[in-house]
Amino acid sequence: MNEPKSVHDLSGKNNNENSLNFQTPVEGINFDTKNLTLDHIINSFKSTGFQSTNLYKSILEIDKMIKSNSKIYLGCTSNLISSGLRDIIRFLVQHKHIDVCVITAGGIEEDIIKCLKPTLCADFTYKGEDLRNNGLNRIGNLVIPNENYELFEKWFNESLDELLKDSNEDNPLIITPSKFIEYLGLRINNEKSILYWAAKNHIPIYSPALTDGSIGDMITFYKKRTCFKLDIVEDIKSINFSTLDSKKTGAIILGSGLIKHHILNANLFRNGLDFCVLINTANEYDGSDAGANIEESISWGKIKAKTQGIKVVGDATILFPLIVYSTFYKLH
Repeated sequence: MNEPKSVHDLSGKNNNENSLNFQTPVEGINFDTKNLTLDHIINSFKSTGFQSTNLYKSILEIDKMIKSNSKIYLGCTSNLISSGLRDIIRFLVQHKHIDVCVITAGGIEEDIIKCLKPTLCADFTYKGEDLRNNGLNRIGNLVIPNENYELFEKWFNESLDELLKDSNEDNPLIITPSKFIEYLGLRINNEKSILYWAAKNHIPIYSPALTDGSIGDMITFYKKRTCFKLDIVEDIKSINFSTLDSKKTGAIILGSGLIKHHILNANLFRNGLDFCVLINTANEYDGSDAGANIEESISWGKIKAKTQGIKVVGDATILFPLIVYSTFYKLH
């Protein structure tokens, strides 16, 4: 091997190889710009790099969903309904920007609970014992007082009483989780509720683990629970086949785990999503579905191979408002 004589000799570049050709120079926002707007800042993300550029790409991906009239699947975990993102998701459902929702059990109950009593801002650092002794349940830097759940239990039991008034052990009510959620949305009758607008606009909300939370506790205690059967089999058929009648489908998935797999697996039935945006903080190194990236999903046929899907790593409470502002909000 010859002794290197210059930096060029250290570069490792094959002089005959030009298969990669990047054109966009890295540039950030210019704060000397007069009358700077949020649009200027978001547009600057295209060339800022790292997750800001992935955020910009996610906006382009959602624009493609909208322009192609895709059936859009929105998934979110319950902690995001606990947060202020609930109001953004309500906006999307109210204005029919979303076609199908998948929400974990805590999100179903907390959407209703917020119609009865508010969740409160707190801090990440409070001692669990002190909160427990004061009847407060922490979700990150938010708290839900025990009183909220007590009010929810009263409302929920009254809802079951009404629903099951003509049912008994010999003739139990058999209902899918999605139809039960629709019933709860109509009964809460509150325009701040995601469930209400989903029911009114005939947008199905799937929650395959609906009993994994306070709702499950209350059904456990409910005196007529033997008259009530949740049919998850019909719901899995419903969401899986819902993908078949669409020329194109897109997914926006906030968080991961059950909601992510449920949406991606449903789209396996049509050989994959056409568009996909993932927002979470999970990594792929433990082999979990939660952390799996776009390429892994392509290997299963859940996302189409030529899809320009994007994963943005970060807190959805920061990222998603910027995305909605730059996409769905612009339609109004």
